[in-house]
Amino acid sequence: MRRFTFVAAMFMLAATSARAESGAFASVSSLDAGARARLETNIAQARTREPSTFDAVRSVVAHADELDRRKQGRFAPMGPIFRGIARGHAGAAMALLEPLVAPERFSLPSSDSARIALRAGLLEAAGDQRDPAAAPVFRAILANATETFEVRAAAEALGKLAASGSAESAGDVALLARLATTPGPKQDAVVAGLGSCRRIGAARALASVASQGKRGMPAKWLLRSLAAMGSTWALATPNAAPAAEIPSIRETTARAAFAMFLAAQDDDVRSEAATALVVIDHPDAPRWVASARSSASPALATALDTLAQRLAHGATRTR
Repeated sequence: MRRFTFVAAMFMLAATSARAESGAFASVSSLDAGARARLETNIAQARTREPSTFDAVRSVVAHADELDRRKQGRFAPMGPIFRGIARGHAGAAMALLEPLVAPERFSLPSSDSARIALRAGLLEAAGDQRDPAAAPVFRAILANATETFEVRAAAEALGKLAASGSAESAGDVALLARLATTPGPKQDAVVAGLGSCRRIGAARALASVASQGKRGMPAKWLLRSLAAMGSTWALATPNAAPAAEIPSIRETTARAAFAMFLAAQDDDVRSEAATALVVIDHPDAPRWVASARSSASPALATALDTLAQRLAHGATRTR
């Protein structure tokens, strides 16, 4: 009888653990006690300074299921909602991270799509704040998460911090580059979020992935990241990237996008590559097009002619 009671108790414990694991809101299990304590201190201090921001975040979290039911696309637009709350509030990153770090304090949504949108939206808006204190949360999610939109949002958020060029950011650039170039369930999501990390190490990682022959949606995600990273407009904004790295970032992303343009098997991927090249607007791109055309097939020659016209009339040439 005692043996049966013991086995039954172990079974119930395992079942309870499995339920708790499957019901976990965010993938922050690798946060150590010290990191958690520091985050809790930062959260408490920020709440004292700006309680209204915390109240606004709590309200959105409580209404996530309702927002999910009213959505028009696949997910409710949580990112823009949280960005609106955070705008102009210095402590907003901590308010946005609290539901991820301490979900037991919140009334969380029951719908899977609402939970996904909520996690991603919190991470996207927190990443915009570029608060170094948030980095441990982003790293923990990258280490433990498997859901595509959570991983992508965490990669984008950590990439924005790493783009600062600070001494401590080198390790995060290396982490993101490794995840982006390692085949596996996280690769495409990290690649999709890596465009925010305007560092040459990240650019080289995307170029390496470009040589892997991605097709379909993963190829489009990659090209959009190349465009975001190498954008001539984005790189012209203050502190977008370390100044010494900007020329190499533009050339690396442009060459990778052009290689994908030449290798594309699908018209929509080739069109995405052309758009990336227009956004990056590297001054040598017209010369690359002319050189490739001399040995191109008739179909590719036509596509190159169209690309040449787009580059000649790009936004930066018609201002």
